[in-house]
Amino acid sequence: MSKHPASAARPLAQAAQANGGSTGVHGPRARQRADTRERIFETALREFRDVGFAAAQIDRIAKNAGIARGTFYFHFPTKDDVMLELARRINARIVRRVGLIVETNPDLHEFLLRVNDALIDEHDRVSEAGLHAEVLALYIRRPYDLADSSHNVPTLTDKLVTHLRRLSDTGRLRSELTAEQLSIVIMSSLFGVLARVPPGEQVRATCISLLDIMVKGLESAPE
Repeated sequence: MSKHPASAARPLAQAAQANGGSTGVHGPRARQRADTRERIFETALREFRDVGFAAAQIDRIAKNAGIARGTFYFHFPTKDDVMLELARRINARIVRRVGLIVETNPDLHEFLLRVNDALIDEHDRVSEAGLHAEVLALYIRRPYDLADSSHNVPTLTDKLVTHLRRLSDTGRLRSELTAEQLSIVIMSSLFGVLARVPPGEQVRATCISLLDIMVKGLESAPE
């Protein structure tokens, strides 16, 4: 257990809010609801960081957030939904970063390496808060719940598919798989490494080696 449980969870929540949280809240009541939701979110992350996700208690989260138990359920029906909120905010951060990468029209190798960098940077951030296992588990248990409910933020898979199609259309990628199928293979492989290899330089090196192998079989041979 950390001696400073808030030290990792608070920056994680603040960064997520600044880069992927809800925006466009209008009116004092709406702002109050948003502030309450954010306070619950941050308090829950601190609880998860302090005692672990499985041992976290909603009663204790509600007490520490200064709310009634029912207010917690109004904003987050389950503890899983707190983690889904975190995962959606992380997705928004990564998607914005990948969007900038796509604008440079990189080749397959550069594209996947830079996507990998974005994933690992977020993985490291979540790992510092002791929550990486729970976030990764969501991609297995509830993958279809990770999409932004407002449909304003695409998923990382959406971005991958779009650029993989572009590479295929321009002859820089060859595969019998569709762009959608290939994106699943790539993401499943990378998340498999993130789930099994401890955070640090080893996980980055392992992902790079994996991507090198993939690219050799996917990039069209030079004419």
